[in-house]
Formats: sequence, C-alpha cells, structure tokens
Amino acid sequence: MKRIISTLLAAALCAGATLVAGASPAGAAPVAARTDPPALRVMPLGDSITVGVGSTDSNGYRLPLWNLITQQSDFTASFVGSQRDGNFEQPWHEGHSGWMIDDLRANADDWLADSEPDVILLHIGINDLDRGDDKPHAADRLAALIDQIFDDRPGATVAVMGLIPTTGGLQDLVKQFNQQAQDLVPGELQLGRHLNYVDPPALTAAEFYDRLHPDDLGYARMANSFFGALDNDVKAGWLSTDSPKATAKAH
Repeated sequence: MKRIISTLLAAALCAGATLVAGASPAGAAPVAARTDPPALRVMPLGDSITVGVGSTDSNGYRLPLWNLITQQSDFTASFVGSQRDGNFEQPWHEGHSGWMIDDLRANADDWLADSEPDVILLHIGINDLDRGDDKPHAADRLAALIDQIFDDRPGATVAVMGLIPTTGGLQDLVKQFNQQAQDLVPGELQLGRHLNYVDPPALTAAEFYDRLHPDDLGYARMANSFFGALDNDVKAGWLSTDSPKATAKAH
C-alpha cells in the first residue's frame, strides 16, 4: 500500500501538481479567519440628560447601557469624553447641563479630536425647544451638528436619539423635531455616512424626575434603546474592526 501511495504522489509531482501544507481540498469551503469583536470608543454627547440629571447616582443612561454592553460578546466598548459623572468604571461622557445645540457645535471639533470616538450617542435639543429663541429651526441646527461630526470623524457612526415624546408641555414641538431628525437619515446614508435614528422611549409620568429629565427607570429605558441601536449597527457591519478607522480633522 505504501508503495502505491508513493507512486501516485510521484506521478502527481511529475505532472506539475503543487501540494501546499494546510491547503483545503478542491471544492472545500475556505475556513473563515477569526476576528476579534470590535472594541469601540463611545462618546455620549448631549446636555443634562447625558450627564444623568435626575438619576439617583448621576449615571443616567450610561450605567445601564454599560451593563448591557458587558453582558454580551459581539463588541466591547469604552466611554470617552472630557466630563466625568457617576460611580461606575466608565463614567466619561460629553454631556453639558443646560446646553443647546449651538453650544455643542462651538466645542465639538476639539472634543472629537481629543477623544477620537468611533460611535457618538447624540441626544440634544430639548433646551432649544424649551427656552430657545429659534425653536422652529432647532432641527436645522441639529443637522448642522451632525454634518460637523461627520466632517471631523468621517468613519464614525452617529446614533441620534429623538427627544422623549412625553416631555411635559413640549409634546407638539418634540414630535416635529423628532420627525425632522429622522428625515435626516436617508440623505446621510446616500453620502456614505453611518447615521442611525433611535426611537426614544415614551416615558410614563412615573419615569420622570421632573418635566424634562428621566428618573432611574426612564434612563434604563433610554439605555435599552441605545443598546439596540449599537447592537444592530455592529451586526450590520457598520462597527467592525475591519472598517477603516475614522480620522479626526486637523486643527
């Protein structure tokens, strides 16, 4: 038997066949290379709701979101930003109490260059609608902020959550703002940008700390919404270790 195998092998070599160690047999499906889960730099960006005002521990939605992230293995994350609030291991964010959309625009270039996020969790606009001088054009300012983020971080993903639709006394304004925010998505996708609109939870009265801010239960529901968006974006291939890295704009 050994002589027969040796004879066949010699014949194959004489015929010009090449044997490669570890090569798959003809017709066999290639073995997929192992890839590590994406390790994402996530920037929570917004106003006092991003800070966590109204939560008992100043963690807001960030702690329950962090818990959801650590309970799965499709991706890992670290929160980034110049601000730090809360009592868990990833307290960083870029939330600023009382700020409006244009306040973020005035500082976004520096924040994005310093933190280099892969993902921006954006929730902003309620102060514009509550006490702004130009409420009808708040969504236009949001669009300008989103374009600025993509100019600075062209490979990043932006998950913009609409404003809470049951926020006291501002329901009509919020409904219009959210629809305009959602309408931004197709145009950004056509430009090759990764913009995701996240439906905000319609909180009950028992899930508000005051007329504008959620309590712990409300923040947990916001975390669920943001996590669903992150999970879907990873599975869609938007947030992959194989994707080109975003590059901050030079200053």
